[in-house]
Amino acid sequence: MACCYQQIKIILLTSLITLLSGCSAFVGHKETLDEYEQQLINTDCSFTNINSQIKSDPLLWSLNGGALARNCLQYEKSITYFDQAEAIIKEQEEALELIGMGRSINSILVNNNINDYQSQNYEKIMINVYKALNFMSLDDFDNARVEFHRALDRQRRAKEYFEDEILAATEKLEESQYAYSSDHLQAESVVLQNYQGNLTPAVVYPDFVNPLATYLSAIFFYIEGDYDLASQYFKETQSMLPGHAQVTQDYQLADKADNSRQKPQQRYVWIVYENGLGMIKGSFYYSFPSFLFTDKIIATSINLPTIYKRSGSYPYLSIGKTKTSEIANMDSIVQLEFNKRLPAIAAEAILNMIAKSVIQYTLEEELGDFGGKWIGFFYQLATDTTDIRQWRALPKDFQVSRVALDGSPIYIYSPQGDMIANIDTLSPEHDAIIYIRSDRQNHNIIHVIQKQ
Repeated sequence: MACCYQQIKIILLTSLITLLSGCSAFVGHKETLDEYEQQLINTDCSFTNINSQIKSDPLLWSLNGGALARNCLQYEKSITYFDQAEAIIKEQEEALELIGMGRSINSILVNNNINDYQSQNYEKIMINVYKALNFMSLDDFDNARVEFHRALDRQRRAKEYFEDEILAATEKLEESQYAYSSDHLQAESVVLQNYQGNLTPAVVYPDFVNPLATYLSAIFFYIEGDYDLASQYFKETQSMLPGHAQVTQDYQLADKADNSRQKPQQRYVWIVYENGLGMIKGSFYYSFPSFLFTDKIIATSINLPTIYKRSGSYPYLSIGKTKTSEIANMDSIVQLEFNKRLPAIAAEAILNMIAKSVIQYTLEEELGDFGGKWIGFFYQLATDTTDIRQWRALPKDFQVSRVALDGSPIYIYSPQGDMIANIDTLSPEHDAIIYIRSDRQNHNIIHVIQKQ
C-alpha cells in the first residue's frame, strides 16, 4: 500500500461533496424511507415531504409519490409522478446505451448513497401496470392500452437491459486500481462465506417476467372485447403458471369468445388482491480481523445490502365460494433480481472497503498513529453506510379470483369472516375489476374499475 497524497485529497474532496449533498452518505436513507412507509400505510395524503425529497433523489421519490397518490385515489396525480419517474428511467437507459452505467468514484471512496437511485427492472414494469390501472380508473381506456403495451414491451426487453446493465457495472468496477488484487479476492471469499439474507426465491419466473403484468393485460383486452389478444396473454400467463386453475379458466373463457366471434352474454368481475408488505433491504455488516491486511490498520469492515421477507396481510380473500389464489409472488421477483445483481454489488462494496483500508494506511504513514490512523478509522466509520434504498410500495404477492356479475352486490371477506368490501355499484352489463391493496389487516384500499 504505497503512500499517496492524491488519495488524501480525494478523501477531503469527497467529504466536502458528501456534506454538501445533505450527508446522505453518512446517515443513509433509512429514516426517510421508514417515515414514507408509515405515511403510505396510514394513507396520509400530504405530499409536502415527497416533493421536498424529489429534489435530492428524483427517481425514488417520484416512485414514492406515485404510489401514495394511488393509495389516496388521486389517479391523475399518481400518473404525473409516475411520468416523472419514467422520464428519469429513460435518461438512465439512454446513458446505459451510450456510455455504460458505472458508478462514480464516490461510490468507491464513500458509498453508493451519494449517487442517484437506479431503478430495478421489476419497478419499471410495475410503473406501467399502475399507470394503466390509474387510467382505467379514470375511464381512459385508450391510454390504459398504451401503458399495458409498454409494460409488456418492458418485459420483453428486461433480460437484454439487465444483462447490459450488469456488464456496464462490472466493466466500470474492473477499471478500479483495487480490483482483483489479492486483498480483493481474499475479502470476497470471506464475505460470501458469511453473507446472510432471505435470498432463495419460492418461485422462479422466466427472464425477469412478472406474471401479473401479463395477466392484467389479458383482463384488460378481454374487457375491451379484444378476445384474440386476451386469449394470447392468458395463454402466456398459463405457460408461466401451469396448473393454475383460475388462469386456465380465464384462458378457456377468452379462447371460446375468440373462436365464436361473439360477445359473451355473461359479464364477470376480476378481484385482484395486493397482499402484505414486500421484501425490505437491510444491512449485512462484517468486520474483518485487523491483521488480515496490515497491522497499520485499526479495523476494516464491509457493509452490503441484503433482503428480508416481511409479513403478509390476509392469506387470501373470499368472494362467495371462491378464494383468491396467487398469480405473482413479488418477493420471488425481487429476490431473483437481487441475486443477479449481488455479485456486482459485492464487488463494489469490497472495493470500497479496500480503498478505505488504503486510505487508513496512507494517513497513518503520513500523519502517524495518533493522527492519520484514527482519522482514517473514523472516516471509514462515518461513511460505512449501506445503500438500502428501494421502492417499498410493492406487496409480498398478488392474488386473483373471478366471479360472475348478476346485478347483486359483491361481498368480499377475510378468512376470519370479516367483510372487507361491499361493492354494489357494478353494472351487470360490463366486465369489471375490483382491485384491493391490503398492506396489513384492517387497512384496505379499494379501487373499483368498470368501463362507463
